[in-house]
Amino acid sequence: MKIGRNDPCPCGSGKKYKKCCINAISPTKSNSRFFYSDLDNLSNQVPALIKQEKYDEAEDVCQRLLKEYPEQIDGLHRFGQVLEAKGEFRQASEYYLKSAEFAKQTDGFEQVSIDRFMQKAEELSKKAE
Repeated sequence: MKIGRNDPCPCGSGKKYKKCCINAISPTKSNSRFFYSDLDNLSNQVPALIKQEKYDEAEDVCQRLLKEYPEQIDGLHRFGQVLEAKGEFRQASEYYLKSAEFAKQTDGFEQVSIDRFMQKAEELSKKAE
């Protein structure tokens, strides 16, 4: 069985896997003191591409996230960020709603995260009007 980043850590600490043993169990590329998984490296490209206003490339990365990591929230959340940056507020709102639904149905997410996605969706929905 594959462990998701937002799943409880199998070590029993009570923390999410990504906040605990992910680096000890599956270290990949090093960046200073931290290790990032392939998913992290791919997901972290999106904000950098948004900052550079390379929206098509950012959307391509989001498509890869959705295809390669459908069990993770990153593709949905990152798509919301890209669409928001492009000013496509209605579509961005839909992706934040999808992120909230994903978080509701997936173990490891706290209510505060779900609330943030819902708040962002409402905010962008109002901007779209």
